[in-house]
Amino acid sequence: MIGVLNAYHFDPTPGNYQEEYSKLFLEFVAKVYPEKVSEIKEYKVAQGVFPANVDECEYWFITGSPMSVYEDIPWVKKLAEFTRDLHRHQKKLVAVCFGHQMVAHALGGKVTRSPKGWGVGIRTFEIEDQQSWMTPADKKLSLIFSHQDQVDTLAPGSMRLATDEFCANQMSQLGSHIITLQGHPEFTAQFAKDRLNSRRDKMPPETYENAMKSFERENDYKKMIHWIRNFLTERNL
Repeated sequence: MIGVLNAYHFDPTPGNYQEEYSKLFLEFVAKVYPEKVSEIKEYKVAQGVFPANVDECEYWFITGSPMSVYEDIPWVKKLAEFTRDLHRHQKKLVAVCFGHQMVAHALGGKVTRSPKGWGVGIRTFEIEDQQSWMTPADKKLSLIFSHQDQVDTLAPGSMRLATDEFCANQMSQLGSHIITLQGHPEFTAQFAKDRLNSRRDKMPPETYENAMKSFERENDYKKMIHWIRNFLTERNL
């Protein structure tokens, strides 16, 4: 089984953008493991629905979220504890955006609101620590981003894998069982544009305009999907 810890869908009201994101993330996981579509299980942790234990699934994903990992919210605290359990049991985990921040926060790192403001649109970052699962290899990747918080300090024992000028800790790996990334390989350009438009009044006009223009470029979500599959299936990293 593949477990998706959905930290995005906190409002059970039908038809909201959170449901659209949930669908996108499940489709993303299905692209990583198309032969195991029937084995993907979603846990709506932002609504208090958690697995009984870490052995319910072989592989785990933590989604993005509009929330912050340092907020005093019961389900956020419970997810931090579950993340620590996943680490203790060395369960394979892929954590995206909020998930990337949750791993750092739960395991002894530091997450703060970025003084640079919104990180939105398509950005290119540099791979600085090439790993065996990063095949075909590449020195730079582009992904869609949508965040205000970022990881200032990685969890002890983590390796920084990628960086850029806006956000130093773009990707990380902890042991042979956890990888995290700030970008959104699960986002479509249309979903990202819609979310950007809904937040337009919360950011400077230049930030919004540059982000919208960036969507004219392609991004490397397909390569990231391939890398993630390699990581999950590789036994001896």
